[in-house]
Amino acid sequence: MGELTVYSFKVDKEQLDHAKRFFERQGTPLQHSMRDLIGVAADCEKCLELHEEDASLSELQSAFATLLANCKATWYLNSLIREAVMKIAKISKVPLDYISNVLGEAQRVKPAVRRI
Repeated sequence: MGELTVYSFKVDKEQLDHAKRFFERQGTPLQHSMRDLIGVAADCEKCLELHEEDASLSELQSAFATLLANCKATWYLNSLIREAVMKIAKISKVPLDYISNVLGEAQRVKPAVRRI
């Protein structure tokens, strides 16, 4: 299967410009981060499908190994965002324990799916 050019979701132009600049500041282009995230989500889905199809344990383990390898490409996003939030909290003089509590709560709460 060949690669497709996909860039068809609507975003606010100013937000997109800011996001691009943020990721460039971090040394990782926005498109690369989005590709990596899509790749990991696709790997997760492959693993789930194999499980639902009662695939052999070796097939599932192989797919999971691929997933873990590809997670390396996106794992930095979690720490990158967290570091940026903590740095901005310090600049804003917001108590760091408050930010930690909010981020911790965000990890526990399942976000609502919003479709337009």
